[in-house]
Amino acid sequence: MSPQATAVKVNSDTEVVTALEQGALLIDVRPPTSAEAFEGGTFSRIDGALSLPFDMATGTMPLGGLPEDKSKTLVLTCRSGNRAGKAADFLAAQGYTSILNGGGPKGDPKLWEALSKTKGEQKYQLGLRGGSFVQLFDGEDGGGSSTLTYILTDEATKAAVIIDPVIEQVDRDLAEVEKLGCKLVLALNTHAHADHITGTGLLKKKVPGLRSMIANASGAKADDHLADGQTVSWAGGARSIKVLSTPGHTNGCLSFYEPELDAVFTGDTLLIGGCGRTDFQEGSSENLYDSVHNRLFTLPPKTLVYPAHDYKGRRCSTIGEEMRSNPRLTKTKEEFVELMAGLGLPYPKKLDVSLPANLLCGIQD
Repeated sequence: MSPQATAVKVNSDTEVVTALEQGALLIDVRPPTSAEAFEGGTFSRIDGALSLPFDMATGTMPLGGLPEDKSKTLVLTCRSGNRAGKAADFLAAQGYTSILNGGGPKGDPKLWEALSKTKGEQKYQLGLRGGSFVQLFDGEDGGGSSTLTYILTDEATKAAVIIDPVIEQVDRDLAEVEKLGCKLVLALNTHAHADHITGTGLLKKKVPGLRSMIANASGAKADDHLADGQTVSWAGGARSIKVLSTPGHTNGCLSFYEPELDAVFTGDTLLIGGCGRTDFQEGSSENLYDSVHNRLFTLPPKTLVYPAHDYKGRRCSTIGEEMRSNPRLTKTKEEFVELMAGLGLPYPKKLDVSLPANLLCGIQD
């Protein structure tokens, strides 16, 4: 493509496949939620695609996850090609010079078939049982913690579960649940966060009957304490979440595995292309490495990874992708421990306020 080119149409299967074979970066510009699913709730993506959503409302997308070299060829995919085309125009205006529109599962079938054959297609039931799956982000307009909060709903029972709420975003979260026609029944915390105050306590005040949950090993108060191997049932027992103990960032870190969604909510244990720090709150690099390799990397490779934070605009990954390319966790254990010891990270700004509040986990006297 010429230096001034923009992708105003969907490119051919030959153009896209050739670009990928030559090392182009594949980017899925959809939010990875059930709103982007089709045909009975199926969400289809290409294996290895970087999840970096384009916001249709603002006409922008974050650039932190993109290469510094703006001549690097980018292949964009979405649901049909429309969002990818708009994202291509935006990126061209930011100086990116080689952009291809790779369409999507509801677009040109020949192109999607070629992509699937070249890289592999992954399918997920994000609209499980007619319910919804929503991912929300705490940006500078809220608490500024870059926390990713998740809401899962069940259509039959109108029950909803929230994972890692942020206190500044409680009204937003409740509005989202109301829009979906549901009621919150459970608030799960992956751990006692140090960078923000959990929204669990305020949610409990606003939603009678809501139950808070956190690891017993966290030392925090909660309605229910969780341990490794437990199953959290909800929606009248129709839905369940498996509890995985994944310490290392803190002693009380949990990951929540939803096998029917093919998804795991990893908190700060496993991030996209990284992991949580291990230098406070009884952190242990050795334990974190073991948690990832023995508990998370043993899940099916196609399992979607939904972390508690991302600072570059990325929204999900997969177990297989992190096993292949996570720059920290593809090292040997000894190399990983040495790397983590030398990070020299600053003291968390909100630790002195957040940690005492989060140890209450919504159970205030």
